Amino acid sequence: MRVAIADGRCLPFDGGAVAGVGPLAWPQPVRWRPDGDSAADTVLIAGIGLPKLLVMAASGAVLRQWTLPGPVVISDAGGSYGVSNDGRVTFLSGRRTVMTFHPASGVQVLWHHERDLRPQTPILHGDTLWLIDDAGIAVIDLSHGAVSDVRHLPHGAVRAAAPVPGGALFAFADGSLVAIDPAANVVARIRLSARVDRLVPGNDGLTHAIGEGHLVTLDVPATATAPLR
Repeated sequence: MRVAIADGRCLPFDGGAVAGVGPLAWPQPVRWRPDGDSAADTVLIAGIGLPKLLVMAASGAVLRQWTLPGPVVISDAGGSYGVSNDGRVTFLSGRRTVMTFHPASGVQVLWHHERDLRPQTPILHGDTLWLIDDAGIAVIDLSHGAVSDVRHLPHGAVRAAAPVPGGALFAFADGSLVAIDPAANVVARIRLSARVDRLVPGNDGLTHAIGEGHLVTLDVPATATAPLR
């Protein structure tokens, strides 16, 4: 539903355009600039029921939609979208396809993976892509199409992931947090007393690790020469 912040009223929208979309991923705010017009505040709308992505205006009108290879995958925490350092929005479409959205170029296929992907947000920085698949963590050099696998980390399943300076941070089922750089090296590691369910990037290179009843803020080093604090 759409709700007016000023007074809490429920607002109408083009319900026909989203019929059958099913349970939705958290809407992703984007600045949409179609055909050289002035930029407008919009959101990306997608659900598990239909293979399409919508751009919806604040008025509730659907401004544009794209057909996808498969429905957008929603993580256990409800999110689907990541944002790269150059403003591209990343998401999974089906079990093996990584897509991007950018206001200037629309929707594009970024990568087809050879194994099934877990329902976790893909992390993109420059030409490096971090994914979680059935074998572990895969680090992809998009400029050369090279895949490096990070396997046999004895921490259980990956619960959450987030970009950090110099790489990506992964939270595991046993409370461990592991930072992995673009060369697929483990550059930092720490274990918390409680399981982390969400990782939220903060300011000044900090990352917030959130679990049931606790919040820990981390300073993640960009190289292996400094500990994870």
